[in-house]
Amino acid sequence: MLTRLHAAFEIIVFSLAVLVISLTNVSFAATAPVVTVLPPVTKSVKSPIRVVLDQQGNYYVTDPRAGGVSKINTYGRLMKTIPTQYPSLGVAVNDQGSLVVSQGSYVVILDQNGVEQGRLGSGIGQFKKANGIAIDGNGYLYVVDSLANNVQVFTGSGQYVKTIGSTGTAAGQFSLPSGIAYEKKSNQIAVTDTLNGRVQFFDASTYSYVKTIGRFGSNALQFSSPQGVTFEYDAAGNLSRMYVVDTYQSTIQAIDPAGAGTWLAFIGSYGVANGQLMVPGDVTFDQTNKRLIVTNGYGYLTMFGIDGGTSPTKTAPPTLAIDPVAANVSTPDVMISGSVEASSTVAVTTGTTAVASDVVYTSATTWTCSISGLVPGDNVLTATATDGAGNTATQSVNVIYAIPAPSLTINSGLPTLTRIPSLTLTGTVDAGATVVVTQSGATGTVTGSAVITDTSWSYEATLVEGSNTLTVSAQ
Repeated sequence: MLTRLHAAFEIIVFSLAVLVISLTNVSFAATAPVVTVLPPVTKSVKSPIRVVLDQQGNYYVTDPRAGGVSKINTYGRLMKTIPTQYPSLGVAVNDQGSLVVSQGSYVVILDQNGVEQGRLGSGIGQFKKANGIAIDGNGYLYVVDSLANNVQVFTGSGQYVKTIGSTGTAAGQFSLPSGIAYEKKSNQIAVTDTLNGRVQFFDASTYSYVKTIGRFGSNALQFSSPQGVTFEYDAAGNLSRMYVVDTYQSTIQAIDPAGAGTWLAFIGSYGVANGQLMVPGDVTFDQTNKRLIVTNGYGYLTMFGIDGGTSPTKTAPPTLAIDPVAANVSTPDVMISGSVEASSTVAVTTGTTAVASDVVYTSATTWTCSISGLVPGDNVLTATATDGAGNTATQSVNVIYAIPAPSLTINSGLPTLTRIPSLTLTGTVDAGATVVVTQSGATGTVTGSAVITDTSWSYEATLVEGSNTLTVSAQ
């Protein structure tokens, strides 16, 4: 470590001298980044291998112990785990949001739920060990095959195009390559040539070798085991820095990638404290928040802010509203809807045996939910919104379910005057209902239940002398 620090100091002095000499030409090289150690992401991360960002700022981490690919939002909260059949290694996300995941002997294309959409090339047996994956500006896929010592190129739909490289130490050859990244400004592919201790660049149009940065070693612009590479761009979209993970040295090198490369800084060192690294495997640069996201072999994601970059925070609860709902209903099923802050989720609970369906999002800020099996009387329906940072908001509505009275008929033809002390009442009623007959006369009031057969009912009333009032009710 002392050797490295000494070498780094010498290079800094040399770079300053060059800067002074170049002032007359008004030429400005990339500067060393100002690095801030940010809180790590530890929850729901078990064995992170590789990491990639999507266009919304979510990052996807291949995590074999987690069972697939973990989708984590910009706040560091786990959104979902996308399952894979075998332990996942490399990962990329295309413009449609589909994942391209290396599975050892093959590479699979998955939707966000883990449903297979296709495989690259001929499927199983296409690769000896598929590793890092990159996607260029035209949607072409590049897959590093570590054991075959090459990079295979495919169209976005998975058709084989070409193989780049072969086994060896010469320019354009590889020895156990691992990571890969697309550099959009120059339209080049950068490959970490692990056992050769370097990063090689190839033209993404012609697939020809362009240049090499680094050589085997443990000092500045030297690598013992480079396994991940990513790029940073300035506000104008110009390439400013590249970052290379050296797994064996447990550090990241910041480099000005112009020409043969100029070393800028070491980031991180071996250890278990936050900001230290233990056999890191990959790195990606979050352009929006200006931070490096590193898969740390210690079992979590280490974050570094670059030039003032930081992890986003949010403390205000999300906005949530429920559209007006009828206060009284006569059916046990209702639909509720509302609005919610974008990128938030909504869940509905009933507090009774009524069942709330999964929420359906009709737009980025509107939602609906079906409620079935309301209980008679008061039902409190509660919607809870959760934003990306984990903040919550709740809204409730009361719905009173009044069971409608069953239909009831009494057969006609009953006498108004009779000498017979008994009278048979009959009629119809809705299935499942009960019928009660209340008889009032000179001797008092008598209540009895009718006999129900399917939807028909009958009742034998014993009359008293004088006036008899018979009241039939159903419920």
